[in-house]
Amino acid sequence: MRGLGFARETGVDLSKIVSGARCVVLCTPVETMSDLTSRMLPALDDAAVLTDAGSVKGPIVDACESLAGGRFIGAHPIAGSDRAGIGAAHADLFQGATCVLTPTANTRTAALETARTLWESAGCRILEMSPETHDAALARTSHLPHAAASALVAVISEAVPGWENLIGGGYRDSTRIALGDSDLWTGIFMANRGELSTSIAELGEILQNLRVALDAGDGEAVRTLLASGRSARKKLDAI
Repeated sequence: MRGLGFARETGVDLSKIVSGARCVVLCTPVETMSDLTSRMLPALDDAAVLTDAGSVKGPIVDACESLAGGRFIGAHPIAGSDRAGIGAAHADLFQGATCVLTPTANTRTAALETARTLWESAGCRILEMSPETHDAALARTSHLPHAAASALVAVISEAVPGWENLIGGGYRDSTRIALGDSDLWTGIFMANRGELSTSIAELGEILQNLRVALDAGDGEAVRTLLASGRSARKKLDAI
């Protein structure tokens, strides 16, 4: 990373890395964050702010607040792609992206303001909500789409011989996120498993209704479902 000009210092000694820091951002798999927080705390000044960039907030905020108290503030910049590593970075990654901050009653004002300043300086638009509200929303806007994309790839690859020669833009668009790192996404799924399970059940009910309509030859019910989806999707183009 130093060779690419991304960092002035790198290392593997966690205490040395964070010593003297005013703000530390955890950008690691979600299941590692509480352990990292525990290990770095002895080397952090009491005024240092600790935040993260994880896709799940509830369990991270619970664990890190219990360790670091009010100087921890949960954050989730909603940006990125299926690519990983420093080679996938680009200067305007966060420009215009939403970053969710999840303060609680324990959050220090200074911690919230530091996190806000950090992500605004990267180009983000800030939203504040509770960890629970964030996880319910992201289960449906991020985690469920990834699960559905992976399931869609499985259905096609297992049921359609020679499927590689029969795909178009729709398949590529709807399954691109299935390319995400399996270990990373397993951690996200497990950390938000309650909300993700509920959202899968919701999607399953809609698909079952579609199946019933198809079996009954009810074209009007099929058209209604498709029109509803089209209308909701078009709202994104107006934002």
